[in-house]
Amino acid sequence: MSAAGAFSLLLLAGCGAGAADDGRIGAAVVVSSQAQKVYDEIQAQPPARQRAKAVQLAKEEGRLEVYTSLTDDVANAVDKAFHRQFPGIRISMFRGNSETILQRILQESQARKLGADAVESDFLEMSSLDGQKALAHYTGPGQARVAASSRFPDWTADRFNVFLPAWNTDLVKPADVPRSWEALADSRYKGRITLEPTDSDWYENVTHYWLTHGRSQAQVDRLWRRIVANSHVTKGHTTIMALLGAGQTPLDSMNYTYITEQARLKGAPVDYRLPDGTSPLPAFARPNGVGMLRGAQHPAAAWLFYDWMLHEGQKVLVSLHLTPSTKVPGDTSLAGVHLAPFDVKGLTDPSTDWDKKYDEQLRGVASAKGTG
Repeated sequence: MSAAGAFSLLLLAGCGAGAADDGRIGAAVVVSSQAQKVYDEIQAQPPARQRAKAVQLAKEEGRLEVYTSLTDDVANAVDKAFHRQFPGIRISMFRGNSETILQRILQESQARKLGADAVESDFLEMSSLDGQKALAHYTGPGQARVAASSRFPDWTADRFNVFLPAWNTDLVKPADVPRSWEALADSRYKGRITLEPTDSDWYENVTHYWLTHGRSQAQVDRLWRRIVANSHVTKGHTTIMALLGAGQTPLDSMNYTYITEQARLKGAPVDYRLPDGTSPLPAFARPNGVGMLRGAQHPAAAWLFYDWMLHEGQKVLVSLHLTPSTKVPGDTSLAGVHLAPFDVKGLTDPSTDWDKKYDEQLRGVASAKGTG
């Protein structure tokens, strides 16, 4: 997942048919005044009436285009639930990885043919769009349901991807489960660990955790060299989970807990928690979120989707074992899990390039193992 370079690009948000621009020469975004007028009209209503106004206007628009990095099963469930609740609004979801979503929005915006009304994607890509002023400001009632730490200037976390190792329970017995991130450097895991080549946010968070818990930079560097020496590389979290469940690999250095849980409930011999239901490692919960585009052609539908994802959409996420950003009855996704702070500041610091640093770490193992 790479947003490197996107922070330095100018985003020219496309306008809807007949929309006027705000006329700012050299601005990072050309704003659709028509879209902003709709957002303002909805949010000028009392909080209890904003949803009804959005539904009225969205039905007049009749359409919603969403770009999302949700996995296929989750995206399909969101699509069906939204359409079932609002049958008069035709929803179309383009799904891709987070980098693809960002690149598509940038390319379409530069061509002044923006296709998306709303976007639901990962932390770095949402932060990039936010930094480019591509997202409209939401002040709806959904904000009050989300913790302040999960509210960003122009997007809001609707879910978290929780980072923890996963293992095949037939191949890794409870006594051999890593009980710290440092344990992945142990020689007993030589050749047994799978790394995902785009997990630079995990790499940064583990590095930050070690440095803030007494490790020197030299010690951290040695740990990473040893972890990489124990590992091979495979692309895609669902792919590495499939390999893990099939017994072709014993241990994922990190996978999203919801992917592990989904596989476990389908009968795969995998887990991220010990038999007592606890995880011995500190976990990192990456915020992923929803935003509405300033150049949306269907702004009322975009606002409605944003609000819905922070209300009814939360139940859809929980039904598929994702971690919601609000309190939802029946959510057990964090049971037995100890969360360490997610390093938002470090990942959004423009002076650092964690994608490059992580890639440099993996370059040797990829060529040595021939996994590319």
